[in-house]
Amino acid sequence: MQRQFLASLSILGIIVLFGFTARLNRSASASPQKIKVISRTNGDEALTAELVDDQIRIRLKNNHKSTITAFAISFGNTKVKEDFAYSDVHLGIDPGDTFQASYALSPSPVGELPTLSLLTVLLKDGTNDGDSKVAREIKDERLGEKIQVLRMLKILEKEGQSHKDLKLTKSDIVAALNMGEVETLVTLNELEPTSRIKEKISDQLRNGLQVGREKMLRRFEVLEQLQPEYREQGFMELKERSHKLFAKL
Repeated sequence: MQRQFLASLSILGIIVLFGFTARLNRSASASPQKIKVISRTNGDEALTAELVDDQIRIRLKNNHKSTITAFAISFGNTKVKEDFAYSDVHLGIDPGDTFQASYALSPSPVGELPTLSLLTVLLKDGTNDGDSKVAREIKDERLGEKIQVLRMLKILEKEGQSHKDLKLTKSDIVAALNMGEVETLVTLNELEPTSRIKEKISDQLRNGLQVGREKMLRRFEVLEQLQPEYREQGFMELKERSHKLFAKL
C-alpha cells in the first residue's frame, strides 16, 4: 500500500514538473527579441521591431509633418503593405502618433532572426519617401479601387436611378464594375491624364479593381437587406459615403 502511495506521489511529481517546465518554456518563448531594422526612407519615421511568439511586432512613429496614409515593410520572403486610405478603423498615422501591429513569421530553419526593412511611406500631401517602385504599387492598388468607386457613383447619380428599383440599379452597377481594359484605360487617363498616357494596366491596379469591385458590391448588398421603408435613406447614405470616399482618395 505504501509502495502504491509513493508511486502515485512520484507520478504526480513528474506531472507537476512537466507542467512547470512547460510554463517556463512558454515564458521564455514569450520574451521579446529585438529585430534589426533597415530603412530605405530619409528617416522621418522611428520604426522598431521585435519577435514575440513567432510574430513580428512593430511600432512605427510618424515624425513627418504630414499624415502617413500607407507604408510597406518586408522581412524574409514576406512583403506587407498597410494602406489606410480605405480603412474605417485607421485613417492614417498622424504626425507624432505611433502605429502598432503584429505579423506572423514562419520559423527560420536555422533559428536566425530576420532583418526588417521599411520600404516606403506614402503621405497625405501626395508625396512618398523610400522605394518609389513599391510606392507606385500601393498607389496603383488604391487607384484601381478609386476607379470602382467612381463607376458606382456614376450609376447612383444617374438620373432615374432610385431605391425603388434596386434590381435595375444593381444590374447597372455590376455592368460598370466589370468594364473591360479599354474602358478602364479611358477612366485611368481621366484621373491621371499626364502620367498614364499609353500605359498598360499593372497587376497591382488589376488587383485594386478586383478588391474595389468586391467592396462596392458588399456595400450595395447592405442596402438591399434594408427594410423597404429604410431604403431611401440607405440609398442617399450610400451615395454620400461614396462621395466622401472618392474625395478622400
